[in-house]
Amino acid sequence: MRVVGVLLAAGESRRMGRLKALLPFGEHTVIEHVLQPLLQAELAEVAVVLGHRAAEIATVLQRWPVRLLHNPQYQHGMTTSVQAALRALQPVPDAYMLALVDQPHVPLHLVQQLLATFSATRKGLVIPTYAGKRGHPIILASTYRAEILALGPEHGLNVVTRGHAEDTLEVPVSYEDILQDMDYPDEYEAALQRLQEHQRTRE
Repeated sequence: MRVVGVLLAAGESRRMGRLKALLPFGEHTVIEHVLQPLLQAELAEVAVVLGHRAAEIATVLQRWPVRLLHNPQYQHGMTTSVQAALRALQPVPDAYMLALVDQPHVPLHLVQQLLATFSATRKGLVIPTYAGKRGHPIILASTYRAEILALGPEHGLNVVTRGHAEDTLEVPVSYEDILQDMDYPDEYEAALQRLQEHQRTRE
């Protein structure tokens, strides 16, 4: 099974007021921190979809083994970034793992768990949940590629991810990292504080 990781990092970070991807996070930037579990997992490759201030992010990512993709329509929402990745990634893989750039606490073992679940069940949509709420990263099979590419910019990806109950497997997990993203400065500060606490417990 060939699964490609797709990190969505094209947004404008308007609510944050600063570019989320390049905020300091431990020894790296946020985007580098998010990339590490994806690069350590059994993914065929990892692609990063860029848009807003793409050149700055690309410079930071030069030393990482990732494929950089550009979404010229990034201002029209996340669905266009997913579509840009699906068009660019050839040959078409068996599935895509979609991850968000503003979820820095998603651990490697979750990525591995989702990949193992997809491999074992062959469900076309594998989605983690916490307390009944869906989060990220998600895995979607390439059988939905054409349906996603046909979506208009006014449609969210949930048109697809909530449209195939018979082919969907929700995977309950015991931590809410899959729900927590960083849209506002106080959420970034909380994520940063949590990282520092985690580092202290390892010392």
